[in-house]
Amino acid sequence: MSNISESFFPETYRITKHEGKDDEYTFYLLSKSESAVCPCCGEESRRAHSYQEKRARDLPILGKAVTLEIMQRKYFCDNEECIVDIFTERNDLINHYSQFTTRCRDYMLKVATYVSCESAVKILAYQGIRVSGDTLLNMLKAAGNEYQSNIGKNIGVDDWAYRKGQKYGTIICDLDTHEIIEVLQGRDSETFEKWLRGHPDIEIVSRDRASSYSSAVNKVLPEAVQIADRFHITKNLIDALNDTMKTFMPEVVEIPTDEPIHPEEAIVNQAVKKTRKRSSVKRPN
Repeated sequence: MSNISESFFPETYRITKHEGKDDEYTFYLLSKSESAVCPCCGEESRRAHSYQEKRARDLPILGKAVTLEIMQRKYFCDNEECIVDIFTERNDLINHYSQFTTRCRDYMLKVATYVSCESAVKILAYQGIRVSGDTLLNMLKAAGNEYQSNIGKNIGVDDWAYRKGQKYGTIICDLDTHEIIEVLQGRDSETFEKWLRGHPDIEIVSRDRASSYSSAVNKVLPEAVQIADRFHITKNLIDALNDTMKTFMPEVVEIPTDEPIHPEEAIVNQAVKKTRKRSSVKRPN
């Protein structure tokens, strides 16, 4: 049992008992901590009060669900200026109000970001983690609210479709880290202008050929450099090459050959040439 404790659980816990069923393992953990930091004032306390029982679900073991029955230690806060008298210890294994361990929560979020929440529910259930689609969606929203992105001075902006042909938004990325910074509702200039006003340090804006983003940058950040993104630069080059090639390339390119042509092929070639000549003659209105 000591090997399991060292491999799967922090050293601050001692496994007092474990139970195994056909599809589930249950581990009973007892905290061995001798001190804890108050989450309110940040002062360390060594005066223990009691224990608080908490149940949480952990990562599965060989496809079997894992439940933890944890006895967390509670401490007195001796700081007279603190509004908290008694608090429960915190650690990296589990958040205070979470029903899942931190590592289990991170794994579920990773699966849910690659597929839809409903598909993630089926995948996780097959692996031994029982969770509903609504719970996963709420976890994704909470994780998004907690995420703090560092906005650099170089950004890329483009529109994207929530639902093609019906609802569009604006996505903003960091050109240096290639991370998504913000997703805005709508793709009009006013929405982008409002966001730019809160970020006056931006120096370079990579955008598409739409005038809405260009006018927003000119209005809010006139000194910022605007550049076309890689996709539209390539598209402009291809369009220019096509227009150039059309000016001197004939519509039909005949390849000379020394091989004899059979009479049947000659008749077909003549018919094709006559058809092309007729189609090239403009009919009077």
